Amino acid sequence: MTKYAVVDLEATSASHTSKIIQIGIAVVENGKITQTYQTDVNPHEALDYHITMLTGITTAQAQAAPDFSDVLPDVAAILRDCVFVAHNVKFDYHLLARTFTQHGVSLDMPRVDTVELARVFFPTLEKYGLETLSRVLNLQHDKPHEALSDAYATAKLLIKLQEKMRHLPKNVLTEIEQHADSMIYETRLVITEQLPEAKRKHADMIKVNHISTLKPYFSENKNLVKKNFRKNLKLLNLAERPQQKAFAEVVKARLADESASFIEAPTGIGKTYAYLLTLLGQGKKLILSVPTKILQDQLMQDLAPVFKAKFGVNFAKVLGTANYISLEKFSKLLYKADDGKNFEIFKMKVLVWLTETKTGELDELSLTMTSHAYLDSIRHTGTVSPGQLYFEQDFWQLTQKKAENAQVIVMNHAYLAERIADQTAMFEDKVLVVDEAQQLFSILENAQQKSVKLLDELVKVNRHASQLHRRLLESLTHQLSRRQLNVDKIRLDAQELDLTAITDVLANPEDFIWIQNHVLKSSPTDFLNFAAMIPQATKTYLIGATLAMSEKQAVFPELLGFTDYTFDRMPLEKINNQQVYVATDSVDVTTESPENYAKFISEQVRQVAKIGKSMVVLFTSNDSLALTAQALEAAEVDFLQADVSEDASRIKKKFDERDQAILLGSKKFWEGVDFERQDDLILLVTRLPFTVPDDILIRKYAKRFKNPFFDFSVPMATLQLKQALGRVNRRKDQKSVVIILDKRLAGKTYAKKMVKNLRQASRVDFAKLDDILQETKSFWKE
Repeated sequence: MTKYAVVDLEATSASHTSKIIQIGIAVVENGKITQTYQTDVNPHEALDYHITMLTGITTAQAQAAPDFSDVLPDVAAILRDCVFVAHNVKFDYHLLARTFTQHGVSLDMPRVDTVELARVFFPTLEKYGLETLSRVLNLQHDKPHEALSDAYATAKLLIKLQEKMRHLPKNVLTEIEQHADSMIYETRLVITEQLPEAKRKHADMIKVNHISTLKPYFSENKNLVKKNFRKNLKLLNLAERPQQKAFAEVVKARLADESASFIEAPTGIGKTYAYLLTLLGQGKKLILSVPTKILQDQLMQDLAPVFKAKFGVNFAKVLGTANYISLEKFSKLLYKADDGKNFEIFKMKVLVWLTETKTGELDELSLTMTSHAYLDSIRHTGTVSPGQLYFEQDFWQLTQKKAENAQVIVMNHAYLAERIADQTAMFEDKVLVVDEAQQLFSILENAQQKSVKLLDELVKVNRHASQLHRRLLESLTHQLSRRQLNVDKIRLDAQELDLTAITDVLANPEDFIWIQNHVLKSSPTDFLNFAAMIPQATKTYLIGATLAMSEKQAVFPELLGFTDYTFDRMPLEKINNQQVYVATDSVDVTTESPENYAKFISEQVRQVAKIGKSMVVLFTSNDSLALTAQALEAAEVDFLQADVSEDASRIKKKFDERDQAILLGSKKFWEGVDFERQDDLILLVTRLPFTVPDDILIRKYAKRFKNPFFDFSVPMATLQLKQALGRVNRRKDQKSVVIILDKRLAGKTYAKKMVKNLRQASRVDFAKLDDILQETKSFWKE
C-alpha cells in the first residue's frame, strides 16, 4: 500500500519569500497514522505580531529552534518513498521544495491535495477549510495552526476520504476516476488506489450505467391524529396555550364554511401546530403553502418527523421542476470531456452526491467553486416518461409519487401560483392552507408578469443585413433608453426586426410597461385574481400575523379577488420578550448620501456588536447593503452577507452555526426567514420598508384608491415591519431587541399610524442611540 506523508508548515508569511518556522508530519499507512514528527525551525528573523497570534510561536521560541539544515536529514528520511499530502498542497510543497533547494537538496514527490478531494467526496459542505472539516467530520484538531495538529487533522481527513471512497459503489468510483485527471497534481492517486476496494453490492441503491442513487422509500400513510385538540398536544408533550386553543377553535369552526377563511393571528402562539392538528384531526388531507423554500425545509425538518413518529402522517415537499437534477441531462454531460477543470470536478461531486441525496434538490450541493451555469446545465425540465433510462431514479417523478402518498403536501407560494391552475387534480379533496398569506402580493405579481432580457434580443439582429435594419436597430435602442417609453414605436420596430420575444411582452396595449436592470417587463393593470385560480370545491384558509391593511375594512381579500369570505382577528397580547427602539438621533435617510448613510449604519453595527449578541441587519436596498458591507470590511468586521443570487437557506445555515454572528440581509430576510435557533437576538432595521413610488403594486393600487400612499404604502410598510419583528420572535423563551434607525418613524404624520399599529403587540420606545445601547444591555438582565 502507498505510504502518505501528510505535511503542514507554519511560515513567516504567505508570500513567495516566506520562511519555515515549524514542520509537522503525520505518516499514513493502511488507513492508520503510523508516525508523527514536529520541530520548530529558526527563520533567523523576527516574527510579525499576527504570525505569533496565529501560530502561538514567539520570536524567542523561533530563535531557540534548530536551523533547517539540522532537521533536513530527519525530514528527508520521513518523506522518502512517500506521497506528499497537504491541505492546499501547493503552498506547503512549494515552500518545502524551495527550502530544500536552498540547502542543495531536491524534493521531487507525487502530491495530493485534500482540499480538492474534500470538495468531491463531501459535496454538500459550504466551506472546506481544515477547521470547518474538523468540526463537521469530528477530526482530532486540538490546536489549529500548530503544524503537527494541522498535519494530524489532515491525516485523519485523508483516512476519512479513503473510507468514503471504499464504500462508494464501484461503478461510481470508476466513473469518478475517469474525470480525476482534472484534479491538481497527482491527487488522482488516492482514488486509483481505493478503486479495487470499492463495494460492488449496495442493496439500498439503484445502479444504471455510471450513476447510483438511493432506492426510494415509501412508507404507509396513516392519520392517527385525534379529534380532541388537547389530547393531541399531550401526545406531543406540548402545553396548551389559551391563544393557540382559541385559534384552533376558529379553524375548526370555519371548516364548515364553503367560503375562504382569512384568519389574522399573532406570531409565537403555535399557529402551525394548531391548524395541522385541527384539520388532520378532522380527517382532512392538506396542501400547505408557505412563502419560501427555507420555510418548507423547516417544516420538513422540524415538524414532519414529529407527525410521522406520533401520528403516522406523511409529509411531502414539492418544488418547481428546475429545483431538481435531471439524471438524463447529467448522464450526457459525463461523456463531454472539454468543459474545463472545475466542471469536471463538479461532475465528480455530483456523482458522489447522487449516492446520498434523498430529494435530488440541487440546493443541497455546495456552491464552492461551482457556478450557477453548472447547475443550470443539469436542471430538470419536468418532462419524464416511463420509457426513459433513468425513470426509476428520476427525483421529480419520485416527488410526485410521494405527494400522492402524503397527508400533507408542503409547497411554497411561488409554486402554488405557478401550478394551482393546471394541477387541479392535486387540490381535489384537500384543504388548502396559505400561511403568511400577506406575502402573496409580490409573488402573484411576479407570476403574471412577462419579461425579456433586452441585450439577449438585441444581439440577435444582423447589423450587416441592410441599412434599414441598422436604422431600425438604432431607433429601437434609442426608444428603449428613454425615460418615457413610446411603447407603440418600440413594438413597431421590434416587429420589423422580427424580435418576437419583445413583441410578446408588449402584446397587450393596456399593460403597464417598464424597464428594470435592462429587462423589459409588462404586467396587467390589475392584481392577479387568486380567488379565481383556486379549484371551486377546495376549502381555503389564508393565515398570517398581519393581514388587515385597514382598521375599517380588510382590503386584503378583495385585492386577491375574494368577494365571499370570512375574516377573523385573534386578539393580540403584549409581547414581553421583545423590545423595539426607534433612534431619534439617526441621520436623515432621505437627505444623506448613500455612502455616508452606509458609514453611519456600519458604525451602529460595530457599536451594537459590542453587546455580544447575534445580530441581523435588514436593508431595503441591495445597493445600501453592498455599501455597508464595504464599510464593515474596511473596519475589519466579520459578517455574513446575503448575496442577491444566493439561496437564503445557505446563508441562514452559516448564521445558525456561528456565535455572535452578524448577518446583512435584504428583501428575502424581511419576508421568509425565521431566526428561531438563537435564544438572544438583535435586529437592526436600517430603513422603513416603503415601496418606491413607481413600484408596480403601487401603480396598480393607485388605480383603485384616491391616496395610494396612505391607503397602501403605509399599511404595507407596517405589515412588512411587523413581519420583520416576527422573524426574530419565534419562541416565548427567545428574547430580542429591535433597533429602527429610520427617525421618520418618530416625526412624520403617517408614523403615528404605524407606531400605533406596532404598539398593539410590541413595546416601542423612542430614545437616542447611546441610550438605546445602554437599555439594550439592561434588557437581557431583566
